[in-house]
Amino acid sequence: MMGVSPRSYNMVLIKPSASLTTWTTQLTTLESRAAEHDRYSSELILQIADPLKGLAVSYEDLRKSHAEYAAKLEKERDASYGDLKKTKGRYDGACQEVENRRKKTESSFDHGKGKAQAAYQQQVTEMHNVKVSLVYTVMSLCK
Repeated sequence: MMGVSPRSYNMVLIKPSASLTTWTTQLTTLESRAAEHDRYSSELILQIADPLKGLAVSYEDLRKSHAEYAAKLEKERDASYGDLKKTKGRYDGACQEVENRRKKTESSFDHGKGKAQAAYQQQVTEMHNVKVSLVYTVMSLCK
């Protein structure tokens, strides 16, 4: 480096080159775009993602509430059908007993016919009471 003074050599190093200016411009633009993307992503999170998370929590709570209510209704239905089945069984038993009493009345002799007839009428009354109970049970299911 003959003929070049240290001072003029330093000036060359400080003087920006065209490629350095181009890279600086590129980096500044890239940083600016990155900051813009960061702002945009933050806005998306605030305006879309966070409200969606809230809606998802509300939806899950509502789904659980509906599932619990459906289970409750199913349990009530099963209990009602169980009551209906018991009442129907009692009614069928009463009808069978009326039929048995009717047969006894028909087959009884004259001296026991009055007693058999009274027992038959008593059983018919009991059957009607059980029938009314069955009708109430069916009506309660239709509410």
